[in-house]
Amino acid sequence: MDIFEMICEKAFRSRAGKTVILRVYDDRVEVTGDFFTTDDNLAKIESYLSMLEKPDNVFILGVEVDELYEKVLECVKK
Repeated sequence: MDIFEMICEKAFRSRAGKTVILRVYDDRVEVTGDFFTTDDNLAKIESYLSMLEKPDNVFILGVEVDELYEKVLECVKK
């Protein structure tokens, strides 16, 4: 069984006031919170962020994609 280490976890309020919890692991990124998006969009966002790329053509109500991308970069630059 492979065990992947969490690099960091960031809990923050988006500019729109939504709670976001971002977890960055060795192999993936998880995003949870009280924002609204489809499961497909969330999967796409997490996939892009895990490759350290800014997601495009996705919609999240209450969180800007730039905010998520910036937080992921903060985590990996530690």
